[in-house]
Amino acid sequence: MTKFRTAEEQRLATTQKLVDAHVAKLGGRADEARFQLLEATACRLGGFDLDGYFEAFGRRPVSKSAKLLDIARGVVEKIDASGIPPALALSALARERLDSSRQRADGAYHTDYRLALRLASHVRDALVPGAKVVDPACGAGILLAATSLAACGPDRILAADWLSESVYASDMSEMALRGTLIALASLTNDLNALLKMRSRWRVQDSLLEPRRSWDALAPGGFDVVIGNPPWEKVKLSRHEFVRGQGGERHYGQSFADLDLLGYDAGRRAASDRSTELARRYRTLGDGEPDLYVAFTELMIGLTKPGGTGALLVPGGVIRSKGTEALRRFLLARSSDLEISVLDNKARFFSIDTRFKFLSISYKSRSPGARTGSAISLSHARWSEMGFEAGNVVKIPRKLLGEVRPDLTVPEVRDETEWKIFLKAQRAGLDISDPDSPWFPQFCREVDMTHARGQFSKASTKNALPVVEGRMIQPHRFGAKRYLGGEGRAARWSMTPPGSSGLHPQFWIGRGSLAPSVVERSSQLRAGFCDITGQTNERTMMAALIPSGVVCGNKVPTVLFPNDPGEDRLRLWVAIVNSLPFDWLLRRVVTTTVNYFLLLGLRLPSIQPDTLPGRRLVEISKKLADHDRGPATFDNAWRIAKLRAEADVLVARAYGLDDGDLLRMLEDFPLLDRGQPLSPADTRSTVTRDLVMATWCKGRPGFGEPWAARVQAAFNANAIPYLPSELAGSLMEVRDAK
Repeated sequence: MTKFRTAEEQRLATTQKLVDAHVAKLGGRADEARFQLLEATACRLGGFDLDGYFEAFGRRPVSKSAKLLDIARGVVEKIDASGIPPALALSALARERLDSSRQRADGAYHTDYRLALRLASHVRDALVPGAKVVDPACGAGILLAATSLAACGPDRILAADWLSESVYASDMSEMALRGTLIALASLTNDLNALLKMRSRWRVQDSLLEPRRSWDALAPGGFDVVIGNPPWEKVKLSRHEFVRGQGGERHYGQSFADLDLLGYDAGRRAASDRSTELARRYRTLGDGEPDLYVAFTELMIGLTKPGGTGALLVPGGVIRSKGTEALRRFLLARSSDLEISVLDNKARFFSIDTRFKFLSISYKSRSPGARTGSAISLSHARWSEMGFEAGNVVKIPRKLLGEVRPDLTVPEVRDETEWKIFLKAQRAGLDISDPDSPWFPQFCREVDMTHARGQFSKASTKNALPVVEGRMIQPHRFGAKRYLGGEGRAARWSMTPPGSSGLHPQFWIGRGSLAPSVVERSSQLRAGFCDITGQTNERTMMAALIPSGVVCGNKVPTVLFPNDPGEDRLRLWVAIVNSLPFDWLLRRVVTTTVNYFLLLGLRLPSIQPDTLPGRRLVEISKKLADHDRGPATFDNAWRIAKLRAEADVLVARAYGLDDGDLLRMLEDFPLLDRGQPLSPADTRSTVTRDLVMATWCKGRPGFGEPWAARVQAAFNANAIPYLPSELAGSLMEVRDAK
């Protein structure tokens, strides 16, 4: 994932620069000097006595307090200019400095101040005097600082009572708790309140701490539990071990000359921790434990009946196969469950902007009380005005279990989308039954990384061409041809419809393949590109894969062992390439189409021997024929009309109506980019118009307006379904009359 400075880091850049400059001048250990300067800054904000603070918490000053306080004045000014609440800014500045290896090992994706304020708002109503609040993996305490601000505002007297009675914290790092203390100290001038609060904090592995220790702190549980738990798995690779020891290594480099002393002991320790976590937390699945899963179970377990909680977790909580037990636990233990989907476009974390995550708030169910009747799902987006909440969709738990037995939650954005999703899935066929003729056999034929040493750049005797993901487009095998170059610098060009062909980058000898793969490569099967996205031009891209080629791991292939005929393969390709199926897939996918997702989506009730099934098989055959030529404007339109007919047949089988289909088509805004415009349009919607004209054909008063739009687009040389990469390429290439 791409790394960059977060928005929070950018806002605090000048403050951080000032702190670093003064720390360099103060001398001594850099970390100690930095913390003491930040403690002096907290003193200026909170108004407590700095010398008394140092004495109370056992600090040996690196410089005279007057000097530190003088420097701190400038830090306060910079913080004020950042626009970040001072307590939250101090927390961000006090975070431990972790390299990428340590950050990955700890799963420490620090909480952005905006997210901290959002989570605090979820629990605001429970922040009453005497309430007990805990963050069991607090880091530098930004969530506790935001919660305290929500509880007390600028009132220092109220803050002193709140801190002394209500705030609990735990972390594996003593330095992290020191940062938490700095952030919260800026809210009060009462050293006794800070001492009392700090006496309740624990340096510990919260996941392995005995329950009796938590009960001693809060008999019966905490009123509020808040957190952004670590997002990594419990594991130790040799690469991460070397980097964690300060060594330098790039992926692919041999370990022969690297110092691995201590690696075996570290791996055993990680294994022991994994075993113990799996024993304690029943929501953890098989394999390497996800820390956020265990922490979510812990946090709910720490919440008193009737108490509330809020946390940040990866999007996998609502969509991954391995988190089904956690979803069931959440639903069973909560009476109110609110899930908000967020993405990283506002640069909350220094990872890919497409990354999705969740804020979850819940109310712990009291014994004997009923669980909530519905999940509240929303999508939120950050703007400079704050978080803009989308529509709240109420998803009844019973209906969710009916169409999603694994309780994965579709990312519907309003009630209309939920009704469409529910309608289509109720009308669909469950293909997860191993006895179903639709039950698929998936296969990844060649691992492109592990087998790379066996690839050749030229065809040789007994070698098979290797099919890569970019070569697959809807209904098109060989949609891109290799031109040259290596790795990320490899050059490819997309071929226009009607000119698909096999132009691979690599070949591999049959002798390098497992016998089962050689056998599979000798037969017709379906394949799809598994790298995708919810907001791509198209999400599902599948095609028939001919015999005599082998597919790389980014092109999983599909067979139907219970009905091995060619017609079912062609029908499957026609269905999954349809816009209605693509719309359903976009509700549950993030960046990869995996087997779990495909098994969980119901196909429309169509069989190869039914009237619509036979027509879809015929369309699939014709599309393959047309893609072998000619590469002309008119042939591209013949292809488009067939694809629109397939979309309509699938939509009817899903039981959709006019409004449903039109709403689905609105979810593909990148379609038709670059297509020429008819005089009345500001952007091309030729694909939507063709589908709706086909849908309404023969209905007086409904079809004519759509047909008129299609004709206008045709006259302007627009082509439906054409990838934007090819926009304009066939505009002037008309069939000879």
